[in-house]
Amino acid sequence: MALDLYFINVGKGNCTIIDFPSKRLSIIDIDDSRAISAEQRRRMLLEKKVSLTNPIDYIITNFPNREIFRFILTHPDMDHMSGIKSLFTKKYVRNFWDVPNNKPDPGNWDQSPYDKNDWDFYQNLKAEKISNKTIVRPLRNQTAECCWVQDGIKIFSPSKELIDEAEESEEYDHLSYVLRITYNGLRTIISGDASSAALEDILRKYNKGLESSILLAPGHGSKNHVSKDFLDAVKPRLTIVSVAEGVDYDYETYKNYGYVLSTKHYGNIRAQIKDNGEIIFRTQFQNYSDAWYILPQRKEYYGE
Repeated sequence: MALDLYFINVGKGNCTIIDFPSKRLSIIDIDDSRAISAEQRRRMLLEKKVSLTNPIDYIITNFPNREIFRFILTHPDMDHMSGIKSLFTKKYVRNFWDVPNNKPDPGNWDQSPYDKNDWDFYQNLKAEKISNKTIVRPLRNQTAECCWVQDGIKIFSPSKELIDEAEESEEYDHLSYVLRITYNGLRTIISGDASSAALEDILRKYNKGLESSILLAPGHGSKNHVSKDFLDAVKPRLTIVSVAEGVDYDYETYKNYGYVLSTKHYGNIRAQIKDNGEIIFRTQFQNYSDAWYILPQRKEYYGE
């Protein structure tokens, strides 16, 4: 058995797929707003260019005849929920995770790359108007009789205080889910669009308990979402940055912490935590596309 993680190249947004050994397939965020046609994708492949992936097509193709056990929306921004109506229509989703929030309709839909139908569908999900869905709203450190603890998921954020701060400031990155997933003693942190304030809050709360091998960079690797103190505590061996072509991220900071792979350069990225303690990874394009590569041990980065 192994824990499989897929970081999909959706451009500006996020989509992470986690196939747990329990077979509880999980999707964290979705963004199909910049999906390209099959012909465009074929042409880009011929030209050996990184092309965007339609995450819904990817899920349907790679996980046929399987339900989505949980869909986790890290926070209510459109680049993390674009395509949600289509996904829930085409695949059965059993559980929907949503952070409590009162974010208003973003508006300006005529000028937006996003579809108001997705926003409206999300509102119906929140209001529990979509049948055969269990709505889950766990916060920091909460547990339940079923499922997320059994899959090694720990909720670092948000807390009620961060939700209150997000509502007061109308800065909803403060309430983004930050999750740590542990398998075979090895850890992965999925950080959504957590703000620097949220990361510092997590650091104060957990400090020595943050060390993890894999990190999905918060806020698409933006300088506004990075915390050096947080990275010093996490000490990742592999950082994934979900970021669009033409958008900069804080490579100068992240390069000091193990491997850094961006979706805009490497396309889809897959990592696997194996039972023997190895972490292996491969990419769709560039340096690591020809085989699986073993992630070096922590001591090779940090001298431990």
